[in-house]
Amino acid sequence: MENYPDYIEAYFSGALSPEERSEFEKRIEMDKNFAEEVAFYLSAKQVLKEEVNREKKEWFRQLADQNPDLEKQPAPVRTMWVYRLAAAAAVISVIFLSWYLFLQKPASPTQMADRYIKDSFQHLNVKMGDGRDSLQIARQFYNDGQLTSSAKIFENIAQRDSSNTEAITNAGIVYLRLSEYDKALAYFQQLEKDTLYFNPAVFYQALTLLKRNHIGDKQRARELLQKVVDNDLDKKEIAQQWLEKKW
Repeated sequence: MENYPDYIEAYFSGALSPEERSEFEKRIEMDKNFAEEVAFYLSAKQVLKEEVNREKKEWFRQLADQNPDLEKQPAPVRTMWVYRLAAAAAVISVIFLSWYLFLQKPASPTQMADRYIKDSFQHLNVKMGDGRDSLQIARQFYNDGQLTSSAKIFENIAQRDSSNTEAITNAGIVYLRLSEYDKALAYFQQLEKDTLYFNPAVFYQALTLLKRNHIGDKQRARELLQKVVDNDLDKKEIAQQWLEKKW
């Protein structure tokens, strides 16, 4: 019987060759039993991480309980800490002032795109109980920071089934996060052809162009955002807000 745990661990530790990694990712789609093992590994890894964090907090709490005199330090030591805290407060004040002044400036198109990506694309929804679905495995990879592996799985699904809009959308999002803007654009353009009025394909194309920021990309992005507004497409409110900015 194959040793699944060692094989899966080798993948996530980077011990597999590029060919072996590619075979691993393809196997997730083809072998339901293997996909279940990978899903269990990811879940167990998250549970273990939470347990370790809990134990660390408990250990520090016990340490504090066992050393009640930690706060009763000699005066020179306390004075030193006062100076350090004062210096730290001064640094924080400077940072806060810089941050405040920065926020008062109009956001550039790239900054608007960055904020949207940070707010909207940090995680992909994983449906509980669907661990055998390769879409769910790809989303778990994405949420664990395994963006390249996630992209390959989404791409393979989209190639096998060109009507799978979830795979197409997610593939575009992952390639956008990977800064592979041409690939992201291609997927969002494919998505636009399928269900124009029921997905954010046009808005995502504009978002990608703002991130790529080649010559002419900003103008093309404005045209796409205007198309979103004029045709009452998905993300219309955000597109309208961005168009009102001076850029």
